[in-house]
Amino acid sequence: MSVRPASHAGSWYSTNSGKLGLQLQQYLGQGLPVAGARVIISPHAGYAYCGATMGKVYAALDLTNVKRIFVLGPSHHIYFKNRAHVSNFKEVATPLGSLPVDIATVKELVEDEAFEYMDPEVDVEEHSLEMQFPMLRALLKLRGVDTASVGVVPIMISHNSTRSDQHLGKVLSEYLADQSTVFIISSDFCHWGRRFSFTGYVGDKSEIQEALAEDTEIESLTARSKLSHHQVPIWKSIEILDQYAMSILSQTEPRDKYELWKHYLEVTGNTICGEKAISVMLCALSHQAEPAVFQWPAYAQSSQVTSVMDSSVSYGGGYCKI
Repeated sequence: MSVRPASHAGSWYSTNSGKLGLQLQQYLGQGLPVAGARVIISPHAGYAYCGATMGKVYAALDLTNVKRIFVLGPSHHIYFKNRAHVSNFKEVATPLGSLPVDIATVKELVEDEAFEYMDPEVDVEEHSLEMQFPMLRALLKLRGVDTASVGVVPIMISHNSTRSDQHLGKVLSEYLADQSTVFIISSDFCHWGRRFSFTGYVGDKSEIQEALAEDTEIESLTARSKLSHHQVPIWKSIEILDQYAMSILSQTEPRDKYELWKHYLEVTGNTICGEKAISVMLCALSHQAEPAVFQWPAYAQSSQVTSVMDSSVSYGGGYCKI
């Protein structure tokens, strides 16, 4: 197989190129490019839920002289460890037209034993990578970039040791040093509710700080929890949890972000599905001479949770300048 099909078209987004193009153009029109913004964190749900958030952060991307675009996303369907899986397709299809895969870069990566080719069926099934392709294709068209001159490098991340994260980050940092290279990290933020096995609650950020300092778990709500005794609604608690995670990525000191990030995830249990891809990116960014500080132009939730019986997914859009 040479072309990865748009397997989620017709369910997660429209198959109609005219309708989809207009929708994505409207989302992208909500922001402006930021000089030097070559790394973004973008959600990957259906566009009806997170398209506006995606559009704002994609709009920030600096595509000046762009030639290569890495797309890192989590694995939702298979488990693997201490490896990064790269696409073996030659192109990725979207209803707006295809994008070529940077085959030369992919071949360079798999020469390193930490990288290997992705199973084609797994590649087609995974949505975290696919949901970035139509938005990227729309942005390239909007900016007047010839898609034939740009190659994408889709990479799936699962479970890694710290040593593996550091190795993968070191390899990717060498590409990050190239001014014609852009990185898109695919991640939703908090998945809250019983169906996600996460009902964490904090009343304010001081409760997170206390849990981190004492290395203790945060409260988990149950059907018996008396919400009237709690400081803020559940949806606000979710926002506090997500904002704290974002604040770690926004710190100006680059050297210890990785450790702070991993400790926060361990203590809070916040279900940030792309956290492992973000971890690899933090390791890559740690090799930059100047601190890589994320800015967050967009944040949204699929619904405002007020009951333990409810659920929601959060969407954060962030960029950092290199």
